[in-house]
Amino acid sequence: MERRARAGLGDATGGAVAEFTLYFRSLVSAVGDTPGWYGVFAARDPEGVQAYLDGADVTPWDVLLAVLHDVAALHGRPVSGEGLALAERLYTAAVAELDAAPGAERTLRARLDAMQRERQYAMLHERDTARAVQQGTADPNDLAWARDDRERATARCLELQGRLDALPELPALPSAAQAPAPSLRVPAPRAEAAPAAVPAAQPDPEPEPEPARRTKRERSRGGARYGGARFAGAPETQTPGEAPTEPDAPAAPVARGARFAGAPAATGGRKEERRAAAEARVVQERQAHRVAAQQTAARLGELRRGGRSGEVYVLMSEAAAAPAEQLPLLASAMEQSGLAADVGTLLWEVAAQNPPRLAAAAAALAEAGRQDDCRTLLNQAAARPAADVALTAAALVDTGHRSEAVTLLVAVVRARTPEDAAEIVYERRELAGPLLDAAGLHSGSRRRDVAAALRRAGLPDREM
Repeated sequence: MERRARAGLGDATGGAVAEFTLYFRSLVSAVGDTPGWYGVFAARDPEGVQAYLDGADVTPWDVLLAVLHDVAALHGRPVSGEGLALAERLYTAAVAELDAAPGAERTLRARLDAMQRERQYAMLHERDTARAVQQGTADPNDLAWARDDRERATARCLELQGRLDALPELPALPSAAQAPAPSLRVPAPRAEAAPAAVPAAQPDPEPEPEPARRTKRERSRGGARYGGARFAGAPETQTPGEAPTEPDAPAAPVARGARFAGAPAATGGRKEERRAAAEARVVQERQAHRVAAQQTAARLGELRRGGRSGEVYVLMSEAAAAPAEQLPLLASAMEQSGLAADVGTLLWEVAAQNPPRLAAAAAALAEAGRQDDCRTLLNQAAARPAADVALTAAALVDTGHRSEAVTLLVAVVRARTPEDAAEIVYERRELAGPLLDAAGLHSGSRRRDVAAALRRAGLPDREM
């Protein structure tokens, strides 16, 4: 797994990294050829292990902890508190040394971006393996390793994000007035591309002509198509805020005369009937969602107790594609059934749904008061391509959930460069305001950097 997500450390290593590398080598020597987790891991990722042993990369904390457990198992005892404290001290010092080196932020962002892609791959691989196990075409041990890959990718994303958050704020970019002439080039979606020049400040300029490559993207602006089994049968994405309308029915004549004296108007009666019928349908739908959520949670519990992990994952994938209104009910039912640990997996599955479904799920969680789950879901969704993030944020704004859209964009601003964050506005210009609000919640300097990136790309840098 690591060979897909690793970025080289170059010449940034020093005393603390060297000391940590010697310590890790001693642990590996202690394990030797004894069967255990490390032996299988080394066989699956020999390049990664060699990089750790050579000091070209710092061993991730989850790998270090697993090796500590392998060493302790050789002596028939758990990891000691002293051993754990030593490992943590050496690891923390090595990481601090790396993160203090020039270019550390760029390196961490590149690694986080790569690891987020690795996490998406691991999720899909686990899902496919679970189905293969259920069909009898794969070994259950393969599913255990697929789950291990996904859990470790998740842990490393959190670890890298924590290191990024701990970095000191960098000075803001030069003001637009000090910058060269403007360029109409739009930033490429990859971070390697050099940013265009910062345009000179101008009061409310006329809209610039759209870049030539905008035509290509414009075709997907109304909503992306999603292939594969996950979205089979899903309705086509509709532009947020638009709904099919029906022509108003002609008003029926009002009954008059003595026969109808004192009786309510016929139209008023029909409106009341329609309102009552609509309320009854809402109640019925809520009850149906509640029953479905309880049944799904009960079935998940049965499968978990029976050790049928493959079927659990398949059912979880199906539940993620259920109506958004069921999500908070299912999460609650799972917690009541002792499956709280599986709620996180459910949210991972929901985060892979198409943007309209994802936005509806986040809105449902927020409306149900499950703010932590909503935040977790949106943080996971922030790893998706800019077009998907833009569609999700726009759908949230259009349905009255601007604060949730800002939460999503805060996660984007934290994990991406200002130029990459500007891609969100390239996809949906009306998101300039929410994106700047999100950047401001991160820090004042980040807001200035994002605004400058928007200006360099010829995009709006204020609320539209």
